[in-house]
Amino acid sequence: MDSGVASGVAAVMGAVVGGLASLTSTWVGERSRQKRDLLQREITRREAAYSDFIEHASKLYVASATHRIDDDDAELEGIVSLYAVSSRIRLFASDQVIKEAEKVVDRIFMRYGDANVSAEQLRMSAVKTKDDPLKAFSVLCRRELQGIQRGMSVRW
Repeated sequence: MDSGVASGVAAVMGAVVGGLASLTSTWVGERSRQKRDLLQREITRREAAYSDFIEHASKLYVASATHRIDDDDAELEGIVSLYAVSSRIRLFASDQVIKEAEKVVDRIFMRYGDANVSAEQLRMSAVKTKDDPLKAFSVLCRRELQGIQRGMSVRW
């Protein structure tokens, strides 16, 4: 083979290999960025739903302890909101998180059937027993979000 032809073939092959390396690098980088963006959106969506649930459930738990629910009571709107957020969570959360959310909702409704307590009695009970009706739910949510966050560090 002529040395000029060999040089030409080597130059073309070098350009092809260099181009493929550049293309592959760009593809891998873009794919990694897309995955990070997708996971970040997922974290944001879950954080919003979990926070909404915690806020609604906290308010309703205190209301359930301090008075009974009536047909025209403002808590009815809160209960509807809690069910809506619970259903949103069911769309994407793990089975464990869903189960804990359902336990919180059940506990709130069971509390409405118990005797009313004053705000001071509720405070003293919480301090004395360290009872937090949302602790298990919150801990599971945090673990789930941390798992998704760890997935963001995965390299393709």
